Amino acid sequence: MNEIGRAAQSVPDDAASGWNAMAHCVYVVEDNTDLNKDLCEYLEMCGLEVVGCETGAAFYRALDARKPDAVILDIMLPDADGYQLAQHVRKTVDCGIMMLTSLSGMDYHLTGYKSGADVYLTKDSPLSVIEAALKPLLRRASRGEDETPDETTPDDHWVLDLLNWTLRNPDGTEAKLTATERTIIKLLIEANGAWLTRPEIVEALGKADTAENCRNLDTAIRRVRQKIVKEIGEELPVRTAYGRGYAFASPATISGEAEAS
Repeated sequence: MNEIGRAAQSVPDDAASGWNAMAHCVYVVEDNTDLNKDLCEYLEMCGLEVVGCETGAAFYRALDARKPDAVILDIMLPDADGYQLAQHVRKTVDCGIMMLTSLSGMDYHLTGYKSGADVYLTKDSPLSVIEAALKPLLRRASRGEDETPDETTPDDHWVLDLLNWTLRNPDGTEAKLTATERTIIKLLIEANGAWLTRPEIVEALGKADTAENCRNLDTAIRRVRQKIVKEIGEELPVRTAYGRGYAFASPATISGEAEAS
């Protein structure tokens, strides 16, 4: 049984109680029948209304019947390209878009975001990460329904402020970042809990994939960890695994992106 199937057998208390789901509708577009079923069942236990689609054609039919608050898209479907589905959704529906795929690597991530995705996760992501990534998308849908925009950030999120070059923990304590640190943290947060290898990060920084540059990356991350502990008083939630690279392990939000771009 895959990781999603195992986790669906035991929903955490906070997910089972709903986190203010309020019957939001989420479409799951995944051609693997077992994976589709497991993910749909888990999200339903989280309090969401879920529609499972195994083909692009079924997804288009579902869109004609009802507009979702968020969609979870596989990329490689038997009759459709998930990137094209994301582009269609972004043009026609005001909803959140998550890509959940087996395709990893910086090029795939960038193509996903350019296609309109808000979140890009790989299928080895824990259900807790998938659920956490859905929360801000559904909160955004709730704000649209109420027509009362709320600029506050969820209390459990770290915040990377690109405009002011700071990283702030959920308690509101912040540390100033260098340009390199800001870029590294941004890349990790945008991966939404997925692992980024050292070469992927190094190349995204505009450097060659060499052993020296990978060592320099390790040094940069070690220094920003020390800075966060010193200035914020807690550890930076960046995980490290040999052969996999780095991942940001806590919910996080990026602000000031439009101004910084």
